[in-house]
Amino acid sequence: MRALVAFLALLGAVFAKREHSGRETTPNLMLLLADQFRFDLLEEESLPNLRRLGQEGASFQAHYSSTPTCTPARAALLTGRSPWGHGMLGYGAVAPRYELEMARALEQHSAVVGKNHFGWDRRTQSPKAHGYQHLQIYDGLGNGFVNGSEFDDYDQWFQQQLPGQDPLRSGGLDWNSWRGAPYDFEEKFHPTAWTGRRAREALQHFAAAGDPFFLKVSFHRPHSPYDPPRRLLDATPPPKSAPAKAADQWDDHFRNCSQQGEQDAWCGEVAPAALNLTRRAYRASARFVDEEVGRIMQELEGLGLKEKTFILFTSDHGDQQMDHFLWRKGYPYEAASHIPLLLRWPESMDLGPRGVKVSEVTELRDIFPTFLAVSGLWNETLAQHMEGRPLTQLLRTGKSQWRKWVDLEHDVVYSPEIHWSALTDGRMKFVFLAHTGEEQLFDLQNDPSETHNLAKEPSHASELRTWRERMVRQFEAEDRGEEWVSGGRLQVRQQSCLYGPNYPLPTKNCRLVAPLAEIV
Repeated sequence: MRALVAFLALLGAVFAKREHSGRETTPNLMLLLADQFRFDLLEEESLPNLRRLGQEGASFQAHYSSTPTCTPARAALLTGRSPWGHGMLGYGAVAPRYELEMARALEQHSAVVGKNHFGWDRRTQSPKAHGYQHLQIYDGLGNGFVNGSEFDDYDQWFQQQLPGQDPLRSGGLDWNSWRGAPYDFEEKFHPTAWTGRRAREALQHFAAAGDPFFLKVSFHRPHSPYDPPRRLLDATPPPKSAPAKAADQWDDHFRNCSQQGEQDAWCGEVAPAALNLTRRAYRASARFVDEEVGRIMQELEGLGLKEKTFILFTSDHGDQQMDHFLWRKGYPYEAASHIPLLLRWPESMDLGPRGVKVSEVTELRDIFPTFLAVSGLWNETLAQHMEGRPLTQLLRTGKSQWRKWVDLEHDVVYSPEIHWSALTDGRMKFVFLAHTGEEQLFDLQNDPSETHNLAKEPSHASELRTWRERMVRQFEAEDRGEEWVSGGRLQVRQQSCLYGPNYPLPTKNCRLVAPLAEIV
């Protein structure tokens, strides 16, 4: 409770002393995130509030997370850069500071509620802020016990409300389990409900201040544990279709893997009853987020802020949910890398017709430039520093100048065989499996579930060569070196390379020179 009081008091004190800046026409910015949220969840009627954002604005049909695990995805959001640009090529530690960061660059008052995943400073018992002025954090990595791994704002609040209880006890789950279970406590204690409440409280203080604001509302769910309230779990049927699997058996070696059956397994077929429950629980968790988004939108409207606020919803990555016998994230396949993107803009902004569906390929690196453009801060100097571009270009003009495809990649995760680079334009996808040199080519228009690997088909040899050459040219343009491409040929990479040369801390041979804790 003390942390919340301090958070609200600081908001009030800063705003009470600040005179209006003369930027009343600058829109407010709100970034809504839901962790581990698949693109195809938006096809479900049970998410009316999120779907309404797209109906009242725009929905982007080919939006991707280039490095689809939590921390590198958030580095892309923070910097507006590609994986090679910000230097995180897999699941590692977000650096303590980057040359240009979202909240520092935007001129609005900034606050974040929910998951940041930037790290927790044990010395100060506070989150690493990266420019956010006011923070209420739930990263989902601790349990609130003093001897736990983290003791963030939600964990502290939970222990004040329910001393000695474990917020992760529901069904014996943990924060990376593939299993599902109903939430054990009263609904008001759930992290999703907590995040929604804190966001509405922040909006009330922003409204009282009157100056433009930037609010990031970052829901931890539907990331595991899949622990929705029982009322939502009971009301949520399983998906109508079974998990995707390959017609040509390219995924068959994931069906029976060494970790199969373990609570946090990354691969393996699951018995029908357990699969039914986990798929329902995952979707019910998304429904709970949708309910809280609806309450936030009602708060915006009630405060007179809805038509003064530019709203963007996305995720950091998706969730395999046993598509191709895989779980969680970190893969090049659609369930993990293809994520939602919705925009809603104020009536005062002329961004064309509403309810449009945008087919051009976009990525998380485009979010920061978009907020800069909406705030009137985007310029050619910034464009030279970032690989991302403002999404508003696709709603006004400039489609002809937009990228034709986007790069994806991930360093070794879970197993040496999960190590890959990929390219996609939202219609075709090329995957290079770095540990073996095997190639995959998928026709996403006719085979969105990636059930047939066309790389083995002679009829697609020319297209395969085109995509392979595009990747070669990209690696050469980025000067990645002979470990990546040599003599015009992609190279097998069995060694891990977690941090590239653009990571803003000393590295050697793709690893930090010293442990991150020692450096910061």
